[in-house]
Amino acid sequence: MPFLSLLDDRAKPKGSRDPLGFELIWTHFGRQVIGNLTTITGSLSNFAVAMVGFKWSNDLHGQPPEAADQQNKVRDAFLRYEQLAAYLRYLGNDNRIMGITRVQKRINEQHSRISFGVDARFQILSDQASYGLWGLYSSAMRDAGLITGDIRQPTSASKAILERIEHKIGQPQRFIDLYCSDKPVTREELKPLSKIFNQAIREKTARNDLMHILMKGGQHNQVQQQLWEITQAMAEEKTNIAGISRFIEEIKARSNDSELEQRLIEIERIERVLVAANTIFNYCRRKDGARIDSIAKELRRYSFRHLYENISFEDLRGFLGTRRVDIMQRFFQALKTHDQEMAVREVLDLNRLVMELRGGCPWVELENGITLRVKVASEIAELPDQDNLEKRWDYDYFIASYISIASQGLQLQWTTR
Repeated sequence: MPFLSLLDDRAKPKGSRDPLGFELIWTHFGRQVIGNLTTITGSLSNFAVAMVGFKWSNDLHGQPPEAADQQNKVRDAFLRYEQLAAYLRYLGNDNRIMGITRVQKRINEQHSRISFGVDARFQILSDQASYGLWGLYSSAMRDAGLITGDIRQPTSASKAILERIEHKIGQPQRFIDLYCSDKPVTREELKPLSKIFNQAIREKTARNDLMHILMKGGQHNQVQQQLWEITQAMAEEKTNIAGISRFIEEIKARSNDSELEQRLIEIERIERVLVAANTIFNYCRRKDGARIDSIAKELRRYSFRHLYENISFEDLRGFLGTRRVDIMQRFFQALKTHDQEMAVREVLDLNRLVMELRGGCPWVELENGITLRVKVASEIAELPDQDNLEKRWDYDYFIASYISIASQGLQLQWTTR
């Protein structure tokens, strides 16, 4: 979700995001365990809100006969609905709103009158269709079997949940008429509806059923279903969870599923390699003009004995390509053999290749094979201590969203850090 107060990664120069191309790697390993959730989909309320909006939008425009612009009509109706839902949720003190910056500004303006529409002046995000619930929450719901098709039509699995929410709402048509109208409304007019709407999307049984469907990840995801069974047992025993590492440790200790355990072990193994690569690369971004041998000398403070003895990158060749996999293997071997200079060369070569494939330029290059020349500098990167190198998590493998939803739905105090 973009925040107006922060730099937007999408506005950076071409090739400036994920400079070592690790998103493909950690996503691959994360998807072996969490099949539906993404790094964005960590709000159970957002799922409930989206589900209602998909139903109402399909009720309006999703029925046969299908028209050529049916998807656009359903989407545009949903965008209007999402705007109304955001204002109602904000008035109900719900801060998990996508687009909260604009919502807060508009609703708190003196003599404000709220309007709904698809034009830019009405949208609550810079590109609401892409970065709101329509774009970012749909895939997780589709993979869980809650919606289907491009028009996000609710499935039979959603029926009982939606019936409970709509029963709590009482008169859905009041809300539909409101966001379909071009007539502005005031904050005071929205307040009574806010209480009704927020109570409805938090309806206990509906919320519980929705959580279970999402957390199982779909009827064919046996690994995630096993993970969910163990997670519920941990909740019943009031197990304390603080961080992804602690969560994985608990799951492995309780699991009788060798496939689930092995996939979690693979996540732990690859994360240590990615953290090491990020540490070295980001430090190089501070060392313009330094010699590679001096960087290697500084890296000798570390022991890499915490890395697993054998990590295979062979399964990644299909989507990473041979060149990138070969670099990753050489980097790993350089760490294991304490060849710090080779490790630096390999991580810089990986950045060069990733940028080349994107049509961009490397962030750090070696001049004459000896001197670092930094093009995209880091002002804050430091070499961490050994404990940080061994325990830090740079990527969440979709586990953070999983923990977040479990914590909300089961009323726990679990954290991801």
